Amino acid sequence: MSRDFQQTHENLLVCAKKHFLLLGFEKASIREICKDANVTNGAFYRHFNDKEALFGALVDPVINEVDKIYSNSVRQHIELVHTVELNSIWQLSERTIVEIIEYIYDHFDEFRLILMNSEGTKYSSFLDDVVRMEVRETILLFHELKIQKVFVRDLDEEEWHMLIHAFYSSLTEVVLHNYPKEAAVKYAHTLFVFFSSGWQHVLGI
Repeated sequence: MSRDFQQTHENLLVCAKKHFLLLGFEKASIREICKDANVTNGAFYRHFNDKEALFGALVDPVINEVDKIYSNSVRQHIELVHTVELNSIWQLSERTIVEIIEYIYDHFDEFRLILMNSEGTKYSSFLDDVVRMEVRETILLFHELKIQKVFVRDLDEEEWHMLIHAFYSSLTEVVLHNYPKEAAVKYAHTLFVFFSSGWQHVLGI
């Protein structure tokens, strides 16, 4: 890849982020992004297939990293289930949430794009996708607890979905309202205490 090609690519990403944050995906135009980046429309298509591919180039790296953090946490949760260390499981869940909050604030603009400016792209379902994944993994986790002879009350999948969606929707408030990082970490702890107490009561553990 030539230096000029790389420079043009980076200029497009910088300008695209600015336009997407200001206007949202649907209202931002390739023409104006190219004009801002001093790139012809024809040159644009040597870098990206379309506007959504450009948007994806901005947000895919952070989504992939969050997926890695989450997958690692799932693995650790399963390991703890086999020790039946329930307190350790809750502590790990809280640490994971804080780790994700820390990562979000290191890449705040990208998460604002995902949560606030992605309408018209496949990324607009990001929160629902996360909730569905969390529902699936949580049901599997508590199934493993039952195998270890730990009593857990059964919930319908729809109940899991509503409760988990409520938690993650609350977490996204830190991005939607642009809270300072220190406040966001504090609120994450508060939310976790509130929801985990409810979870333990509902599940009987």
